[in-house]
Amino acid sequence: MLKTSKDWLIKNRLFIEIGMLSCLVLSVVGIILMFLSSTDDVEETSDTMSYLESESQYSVTSNQAEQQSESQSEIIYVDVKGAVYLPGVYEVTSEMRLIDAIELAGGFSDKANQNPVNLSLKLTDQMVIFIPEIGAVEEKTAELETSAVPIEEAVITVPKENSETATSEKININLADSIELQQLSGIGEKKAEQIMSYRQENGSFQKIEDLKNVSGIGEKTFEALRANITVGDGE
Repeated sequence: MLKTSKDWLIKNRLFIEIGMLSCLVLSVVGIILMFLSSTDDVEETSDTMSYLESESQYSVTSNQAEQQSESQSEIIYVDVKGAVYLPGVYEVTSEMRLIDAIELAGGFSDKANQNPVNLSLKLTDQMVIFIPEIGAVEEKTAELETSAVPIEEAVITVPKENSETATSEKININLADSIELQQLSGIGEKKAEQIMSYRQENGSFQKIEDLKNVSGIGEKTFEALRANITVGDGE
């Protein structure tokens, strides 16, 4: 019996080895497939977590941007006077422009002189906006050569020292260039060039009140500038 079994094993040894090898291969393949399936699940879970984290981060960033925008755009008040339909004090935001304040006041009246008005001017707290009438000349601007009040007289702001955006440094009107002069309230590029031309023709300003000698700079504009300008020498 043993001899017969031994003979059978010898005769069928090749088939037995092939069968065992096949089982081994199938086992290895099964293990590999299980490993790959597990890796896919891990990667899918990782992708899901990454997506959720990015969505959460985007939401936080968006909320922070909205809060920052709201904090930067603060509520301020401006006083609109002159040739508008509804003059008065209006609540606006620091991001609004002069044209927005005019629209809140009902728009320009039929008698309004719109030519000297810079509608793109950014609003500041406590700003007084005066819209002149065509051909009108106020007593305080009678010294001006033109009958229309220039934008520096039409739009008056409080001195910069009362503004949150003000700087403590005064600007030396004898030394400042055009860009530095334009940092002053009511001084645009044209007015800055006029100041520099006056210096070249008449020499340095001896006192800050001499600034009123520049064409177009009246008492109102000077009062708005007084606290922020100097001629040097400790003045």
